Amino acid sequence: MISFRRAEAVPAPQYHPAPGNRLTLYTDGDRAFEAAYDAIRNATDRVWLETYIFEPDEVGNMARDALAEAALRGCSVILLFDRWGSPKIGLKYARPIVEAGGRVAVYNPVLPWKKIGRKIAPVFYRDHRKILITDEIAFCGGANVSIDYGGPGPELFFDLTLKIDGPCVQDLAAVFLESLEVTAGGAPPVPVRPKPNPGGSVAQVLVLNRRRKKRDLDLALQQALDLASKTCFIMTPYFVPPDWFNEGLIAASRRGVDVRLMTAGLSDVPLARIAGRHLYTGLLEAGVRVFELKDPVLHAKSITIDGRYSIVGSYNVDAYGGKYNLEVGVSTTERELANQLEREFERRTLDSDEIDLETRRRLPMTDRVVEAVFFRLLSV
Repeated sequence: MISFRRAEAVPAPQYHPAPGNRLTLYTDGDRAFEAAYDAIRNATDRVWLETYIFEPDEVGNMARDALAEAALRGCSVILLFDRWGSPKIGLKYARPIVEAGGRVAVYNPVLPWKKIGRKIAPVFYRDHRKILITDEIAFCGGANVSIDYGGPGPELFFDLTLKIDGPCVQDLAAVFLESLEVTAGGAPPVPVRPKPNPGGSVAQVLVLNRRRKKRDLDLALQQALDLASKTCFIMTPYFVPPDWFNEGLIAASRRGVDVRLMTAGLSDVPLARIAGRHLYTGLLEAGVRVFELKDPVLHAKSITIDGRYSIVGSYNVDAYGGKYNLEVGVSTTERELANQLEREFERRTLDSDEIDLETRRRLPMTDRVVEAVFFRLLSV
């Protein structure tokens, strides 16, 4: 799906497009969690979970217990979580998994003496991926393991989760195992590649890991913007993008593409919301339509091009994440999925404020300075 025009300057993608994948998009956190738990309960071979945030709440406790039960059934069970994103849990909390025969690994411990003997980066390098592998089924998206994303009570965040059944599950498993090997110094072998499903879609696993010079996600996004001819819908909660992404949006809009950006109006990171507004005037002047979702808090990350190409994953397309985070996404040319994402985008605009250019131009200079300062701080 990525066809590099300057092959001599761009590394080949780590994973290639594969046909035969059945893809299911979840736009509701409760349904996404229900599907994930069903997959864990039905697993007979492996349950591997990689997440940035794992909270010891009702959802987290259910996930921990489900992993422990899978280990008791004889499944290979591995939990890999990021230490910075999951400060409230540790090996004591995860003991039921270990006692049942599972394995728990912590990515990049914050305390320096806990890094002895590990190939781990400085503290600002984080594992931001969200991957669940259950036998020949995988889940990938932006949702963390927390009641804020689904389960009992109202959801704080709106997010997207993609379920994959097909050959790309092997590639997502390989991504998981690479993170595990770096974290724990050893990993099981990559599982056998699932057979293609008749009539399944072409999909591709895209990774981002600057430390290992893997930039598939950035390159796929850049090419998608370059090749867009009709529409380009983007959802991202923290709009503090690298320069190339902002410039790509402007260039696409100026050549006649209907470019629409949705970001968080109500945000769990208010500084990112203020910083992102620094770019609004330039985007609006180029013809980009900008929306801020009021409720719930936007946490989804997706791009849809021309109603026929889309990417869903963990990447906010933010400057910081592009430099320091481990990210993953899945792209596809399935038109139904692209149409579903476009319909969801349009539905969410009903709960959004559309930003007005004239209002932006009348913004007091003090507000503009504050936005610019925060943008520079968060773009480092």
